[in-house]
Amino acid sequence: MKKITFLLFTLSLITFKTTAQESKVKFGIHGGLNYSSFRGYRSFTDDSAGFAYVFGLSFQHQIKEDLSIKADLNYERKAQISKASVEIMDPSVQLPPGIYEVKSTAYANYVVLPILLKYNFSSDKSFYVNAGPYLGYLLKSGIKTKTNIPDETPRDEEDTDNKKSMDFGFSAGIGKEFKLTENHQIYIELRDNLGLSNISKAQAFNNNSLKTNSVNLLVGFTFN
Repeated sequence: MKKITFLLFTLSLITFKTTAQESKVKFGIHGGLNYSSFRGYRSFTDDSAGFAYVFGLSFQHQIKEDLSIKADLNYERKAQISKASVEIMDPSVQLPPGIYEVKSTAYANYVVLPILLKYNFSSDKSFYVNAGPYLGYLLKSGIKTKTNIPDETPRDEEDTDNKKSMDFGFSAGIGKEFKLTENHQIYIELRDNLGLSNISKAQAFNNNSLKTNSVNLLVGFTFN
């Protein structure tokens, strides 16, 4: 799977390099917030989406005046928060009677390669939409747990071996570019990444699956 990811990235670089003499090519960097969750299964806890981060590089090949092919290489952390309450009233338990809160954060760190078709619209061509597939490679996943139990140390348990290495899905976004100079621009983009493959090696409850979903708020800088 590592070879597949490397091959896709290499092919993207070759494509942009060989067309640079014929068409306008843009390179860039970007970063921003990631709002993500895991879906496709039944949960017995109070789950909510979590905030994390995303950053990476971009390469853009202009096909026509308002149409381009864009490839990103991103480091993206996806996270979800789960909360539960446990009431302890049994005096035989070595804890004072009361209600104890448990907060868990499931996270997954990915290298993500989206290949997007980008279309610029509006009178000045500054607004754009893009869409296309993405391929993600899992670097590490785990669960961080904290409780309000006195003297309880927060835990970080890795579960990378329980997840599949590859994630596949579809990305779509909308953004606006701001021209700084003839060859330099900045942009703001809101992008949704919908995971389509089951990332869990183990069978989820009631034959359900585990899939990713994230929304990125990106701020980037590009140059010709």
